[in-house]
Order: sequence, then C-alpha cells, then structure tokens
Amino acid sequence: MYVRKFESETIDGALKAIKQEFGPDAIILKTVTNSGLKGALMKNKVEVTAAISERNYTKKSRVDVVLDDDTKKEFYENNSSYISEMINAHSDNRSEQSEGKRFETSNPYGGAGLNRPVQSVQSKATSALDEFLSGPDTTRLASEKPIAQNIAKPRVNTQTFEEAMSVSTQAVQVSEAPIERVEKKEIVNVNEYEEKISLLEKKLFELTKTVERQRIHEPQGLYSLRSTLRSLKITDHFTNEIIKKATFELSREELEDYDVVFEFCLREMLSTVEVAMPSFSKVDEAKASTVTLLLSEGSCGQTSSLVKLGHMTKNSVLVQYGDERKDHIATKFLGIKIEKVSTFAEVVSNIRKGVEQGKHIFVDFKNIHQDIVETKKFVDGVKRSFAKVEVLICLSSIHSETYNKRVVNRYQNMADGMIVNHLDQCLDYGSLFNISYEYKSMPLTFFGTGEVIPDDIELASGERVLSGMFKLN
Repeated sequence: MYVRKFESETIDGALKAIKQEFGPDAIILKTVTNSGLKGALMKNKVEVTAAISERNYTKKSRVDVVLDDDTKKEFYENNSSYISEMINAHSDNRSEQSEGKRFETSNPYGGAGLNRPVQSVQSKATSALDEFLSGPDTTRLASEKPIAQNIAKPRVNTQTFEEAMSVSTQAVQVSEAPIERVEKKEIVNVNEYEEKISLLEKKLFELTKTVERQRIHEPQGLYSLRSTLRSLKITDHFTNEIIKKATFELSREELEDYDVVFEFCLREMLSTVEVAMPSFSKVDEAKASTVTLLLSEGSCGQTSSLVKLGHMTKNSVLVQYGDERKDHIATKFLGIKIEKVSTFAEVVSNIRKGVEQGKHIFVDFKNIHQDIVETKKFVDGVKRSFAKVEVLICLSSIHSETYNKRVVNRYQNMADGMIVNHLDQCLDYGSLFNISYEYKSMPLTFFGTGEVIPDDIELASGERVLSGMFKLN
C-alpha cells in the first residue's frame, strides 16, 4: 500500500492530482481543510491523503511508461470508469505476453505501446530466426528446413476441400515410404525448436523489463541529493531510507527542486543525530554523587577530557587508571589533583571516598592491555556497587570510521554514551553521522574542540555535525 499527501488550493485540484498520480483506483484516507489563521499561514488550503494498493499502482505505472506527457494528460482527463477499463485491459494484455502468448499474435510486441501496431520487416526477421534455429549441425537441419518452414509458416490454400484432398492423396501414393522416414525426424526437430523458442521468449521478456526500468527517470532533486550524500560517505542504508521517505512526502514538483529536497534531508538528519545531557550535569541530580567512567583503548584525548570535565564540575574527584601516570601539564596551572592508580581495588576505593564526601567522580580508564572480559566484570561491579554510574566511550574524530566502529562494537553493551574529541581536526563528519545513526542507543554527550583546557569542550549537538558536514555557517 502506497500512501501520499496531496496539497492544493481547492478540493478539485487535489482530486485531479490524485487521479493523475494514483489513477481512478485511489482511496481517500483523510481530507483536511486549512481555514482561519492556520489557512492564512499555509501555502495550500486543502490537504488530501490518498492511498493505492501496490498491485493497482503497478498496473497504472505500466501505462504511464508508454505515454508521453501530452498523451498522459489527455488520457487522465477522461472519466474514471474509462481509465480503469483501459488500465486493466493493458495489464491483462501484458499478462498474456508474460505467459508466452505474445508470439501468437500479428503484433510481435504485444501491448508495449498500448496495443498500437508496430511495423516490422518480416522477411529479415524470418531469415534471422531461421539462422538461429539452424544450429551448429547445418547438414542435418538443411535437409529438414522445408519441414520447419511448413510448421512455422502455414500457407493459406484457396483450393476447395475436394481438390486439397485429391492432391494430398496423390502425394501419399507417390512417396509413402519417404514420408514415414521424414516424420520420425520431424518429431525430434520440433522439440529442438520448442526449446529454442522458449529461450528466445525468456530473453525478450528480460530485455523488455530492462527497458521499462530505464525509462523511469529519478527526479533531479533526488538524484542530486543521492550524489551529495554519496560524496560525504553517508551510509547507503540511510540514503535509501531518506530517498524513500521523500518520495512519499513530497510532490513531484518538489522532488525536482534540489533546495526543497535538501531542506527536507537536513530536517531528517538533524532528528537522526542522538544527543543527551550527562548525568552529573542534570539539575535534579546536582546534589547527588555520580560516577562517570571514561572508557577508551588508545590515544583519543581522553585524559584532556578528564581534566576539562573536572574543571567544569568543581566538586569532583579525578581518578586515572593505567600504567601511564604522568601529570598533565594543565593540572599545575588549574590546581586540579588527579589520583593515579594501577589496580581495580584502588579505583573502587577512590570512588567510595568521593561518594561518601558527596562529590562527582570521573575515572580515566584506558583499556590498552586489559582483557575485554575483565573490563566488563569491573564495569558491572562498579554499577552494582554505586547508585548512579555512567559509562562514556571516548572516540577521536581523526581516527578512521572503521576503527571507531570497532571500539564502539566492543563496548556498546556496557556504555551509555559517547564523547568525540579532536573535532577541530575532523576531515570526515560523515563518519560521525554514520556512527550516531547506527548506534542510536548511545547518544553523543560532549565534543572536544581543541587543545585549550578547560575551554575547548562543548555539549554535543546535531547542528555542529551537520554544519561541519555541509560547511554551513
């Protein structure tokens, strides 16, 4: 079932548009008349939602393919019963062709032109068919060629019935034995012809379908949008989804306008990027202690994010887990203290001290050499031990999309969101959009926008991703 909204100044204009696009078999689902203040702000006064079954829409599209614009407009100005009868007749004619009956008529192309006769040169076609049917064994088939011609092209005899019977009787009396020998060869030869004719029918049917698909042109606006999204390396799944949605929500004229289609795409992409506020920044939870665990596998600016978040939240405790326990240069100027630990027990101990003091705890956990199973056990233990725990995966926009997806795939079962750093050096915003589209359960929380601590950090937003992707100001 295909559903689409039609807009017009009058109800008659909307019904004419429905008749033009969906045909006489369309079903009216809903009619909305925009009046009063709402009507003054709307471009069109009437909105009609119509639907058509896939079967009826397919039959109508077969007729539209073979009609030019002027003929199509004139055809759909007739009454509905006449249009429906012509569409069904054309569809029935095509069904007979698909069953192999189109070779029995005088028109070799059936209803491809709405039953209009097609001129063809019979002599050349017959000779080409004879060459095809002759096969590699030219010696054997050459002797049987007269029989094949008599089978494929029966002659119209103007003699009376008695004269025809007398001639046939004389032929049998003269050469009775040779005919018996030839009839045995004729049976074998007809079977070969039937197989080759069946092969020809299949090839012609496939060729007809290919030509019909090529005749259906994509609107210019959709074609330009598809090319733009492909150049930005947007995933094909989202591209096909947005093209399909635009086809059923926009009119034919709007689909030809690239600006209208592009604006529609921006709205859909903006709603696709999932963002969320972190737990420690929510107003209703400002007085409660929270544990924020930053998780990564390599150099992605995670330590810088730890310092920026610690400076943003004054009442906080910073814990760094790992073998690398060098002091960050910014901590000396900002007066921020980081507790450096090397075991899980020390991490839990510092978290418990911070919770008892009513502070927010941030843990820098780099899983460089740790097994994924041990990491999951540690995260599950922290979530069971403390009330409010949030796990954020740290990614870098300068890393490849494949690498970032591999990290997200490993930790998606234990993570609640994502932080993206090095956004000021990002060259492929399309990869960030693809990750947000494919992992909607983990919204974006923060963007690291530079090296300056603590200023270069901001809340994540879909507008920032789209502005970087399309170079919008």
